[in-house]
This record gives sequence, C-alpha cells and structure tokens, in this order.
Amino acid sequence: MGTSKKNMNNEIKKMLKEKPLDQLNVFAPDISKVVLSQESLTKSLDNEEVVNTTIEVVTKRFISLGNSGYKGKTKKEIIEDELTQQEFLEMILKEIEDGSKINSKVLEKALKIVMTQLLEEESFDVYVFSQLLFYQVVYQLLLSELYETLKDSYEDLSYIQIKKMVTSLTDKIMNNEVCSKVNDFVDRKVSFSNLLEVITKATDNAEFGVF
Repeated sequence: MGTSKKNMNNEIKKMLKEKPLDQLNVFAPDISKVVLSQESLTKSLDNEEVVNTTIEVVTKRFISLGNSGYKGKTKKEIIEDELTQQEFLEMILKEIEDGSKINSKVLEKALKIVMTQLLEEESFDVYVFSQLLFYQVVYQLLLSELYETLKDSYEDLSYIQIKKMVTSLTDKIMNNEVCSKVNDFVDRKVSFSNLLEVITKATDNAEFGVF
C-alpha cells in the first residue's frame, strides 16, 4: 500500500509539474481518476460483504436506538454523554467485525464520522447513511492523497483552502446520479463493482471549485 501510494503521489506531482494554479480545475478529472481508481476504492471499502454487513448492522442498531434507547438511556441522553456515545459506536463496530473483518482504516474512519453525524438526526434513513458513507470514503481518499501533494506543488495554498477544494471535488463526484446508484446498491439492484465503476466514471465531473 505504501509503494502504491508513493507511485500515486509521484503520478499526480508529474501531472501538476509547472502547471499554473489557475489551471488546476482543468486537471481535476485526471487527478481524481488516479486517486479513485476501482482498485483504490475496493481497498478502501474492503469488499461487498463488509459494506453490506456495515449497512445492515448500523441500520438495525440505529433504528433500535431510536425506538428503545441504549442501556436505559434515550438517544438524546446518549448524544449528551460522550462516553456512552463512544461505547455505542464501538459496540456497532464490534458487531460488524463479528460478521466481517474491517481491514480498511479509511472505511473505519468514515464509518465513525458518519455514525456520529447521524446521531444528531431525528430519524435514521438507510439511504442517507449509505450515501454519506460512500461520500466520506471518497472524501477521505482524496484528502489523504492530495493534502500534502497540493501543498508541495503550490506552496501558497493553505491547508484550509485544500480542504475546501477537496470538499468541492467530492461534491462534484458524489452527485445525484452516483447517490441514486448507491440507493440501487442498497436495494440490491446494482452490484458493488458496478457502483464503484460509476464512482470512478464520475471523476469526469471533478472540479476543485473557486479557490
């Protein structure tokens, strides 16, 4: 993984060499395609079984939380109690691991971020959860690769600017069409590999936005 990441980093730096910053959007699709290859997405999502298990376990536990609470505490009380909140999230991760081992640090981080975010929502929606999970995986992949690469190539860019650029990039890629495909994947209407193909193809729409 370290070697492939280094190769990816070198490939992107080669693309950006002597390119002015104001032309960066021109190369956004090519840069995104390198980072979000099907191979890279597959590694970051582990495999179809892990993703399906994740969706099933999170759905079951969040619906149960909304209906019955957790260990005698209501959802509102859990949100206000950081220790119990972390215990609840770790319980979900352990249950997922009991069914399918999570090997990807990217997936685990994305899952924790999305679950914490959804605790604040009034009700749980499996489609919203699944869309946010894939969005966050794509965002984390792009950020981990481009955070230092862009800074190395364009010293005047601040890290705050780079985060905003990566957010814009992710928004363009995870568009309505891709989110619709995520819903189809949840409903077992499209395969995992087909969904990843759609995400990789959506890099054609990539833009860093205004910076």
